[in-house]
Amino acid sequence: MIRSIAFVTALVVLLAGCASLRPAPVEEIARLPVVRVGATPGAAEYVVFYPAGHPFPATLEVGGSLLAAPQKVSTAITFTRDLYLYKYWASHDGKHWRNSHELLGVAFSGGFDVAGGHANVQLDAR
Repeated sequence: MIRSIAFVTALVVLLAGCASLRPAPVEEIARLPVVRVGATPGAAEYVVFYPAGHPFPATLEVGGSLLAAPQKVSTAITFTRDLYLYKYWASHDGKHWRNSHELLGVAFSGGFDVAGGHANVQLDAR
């Protein structure tokens, strides 16, 4: 479960940025190269593609003044559906784009108890 947090943390940073309310620039996006997650982009701007059924790397980093040392956990994440991301927009087919917060639901929860620390991340297609 903590392994999944890595990817979701990165995704939330991307999605929570300054989410645009304007429509997706579909024609502009169509001209951009599509780069599969893990590949090296050959251009300054590109669409990131997370193919369904193919694991990709994800990292969770925890830091702060309460910790003796920062920690990092790495894992692999696999989606059940294709996902394309560009700036504030997301798509499952690479053609029909929506504001990412309309297409993806992300929820965080967690805490501490006698068993230790717990972090839960829920990532759903809307």
